[in-house]
Amino acid sequence: MENKTEEQEQHNEDVVVIEQKDKRARLYIGIAAALGLAAGGLIGAMITQNDWQQRYQALDTQYQSTLKVTQKQDSELTEQLAKADSDAQLRLRQAVELKVAAHQEELDKLNEKITQLEKANASLKGKIVTQKKAIVTQEEKNSQLVRKTDIQSSMFEQSQELFKRESELKTEVAKLEQEKAKLVPESKSLKKDCDLFLAGTSWDAKSDSCDRHDRVTSRLSQIDQMLKVHNMDLNHIATLKQELGIQ
Repeated sequence: MENKTEEQEQHNEDVVVIEQKDKRARLYIGIAAALGLAAGGLIGAMITQNDWQQRYQALDTQYQSTLKVTQKQDSELTEQLAKADSDAQLRLRQAVELKVAAHQEELDKLNEKITQLEKANASLKGKIVTQKKAIVTQEEKNSQLVRKTDIQSSMFEQSQELFKRESELKTEVAKLEQEKAKLVPESKSLKKDCDLFLAGTSWDAKSDSCDRHDRVTSRLSQIDQMLKVHNMDLNHIATLKQELGIQ
């Protein structure tokens, strides 16, 4: 039993040693593989770096060439743009000058028309002023004629009225004078009869002789007053006729 145990332990130790050896071998193999990979990567990197530098130099050379071409094209384009801009400005200036010249020509024509219209307007204003003066003068003449006509018409009406009134007054004066001429002797006779009646010296005197005498005297007084007024009116009419220049 003891011998079996010792053999088993010895067997286990051999197994452990073998496993340790296997692990070391694997480690070495892994290190070798890693070193191989690193060496291969380094070599590949060196090859890649050289290839990249060559490509970079080629690209840089192409870039520099393209840059020069681009700069040249930019310069040419700038010159062309400047020339085009100058040409455009020249054409624009020429177009503007043509427009300004055409506008100035139209403006000159318009100013000429305005000047002609102003002259015609001034002439027309002068004619209007002359016509207005003539119209004012004619209106004044017409007004004078109207006033003269009105005065003549008024004078005619007044003269007719004056003649009519004068005729009426003269007729009235003639009647009053005739009546007065009749009443004056009658008044004297009645006065005499009244005096006799009052004195009682005559039986022929009538008792109403005094009343009659008073009435006749009163009437004669009225006639005298009316004659006075009528004569004043006639004198006034005569004065008006003289002022109006009518007879």
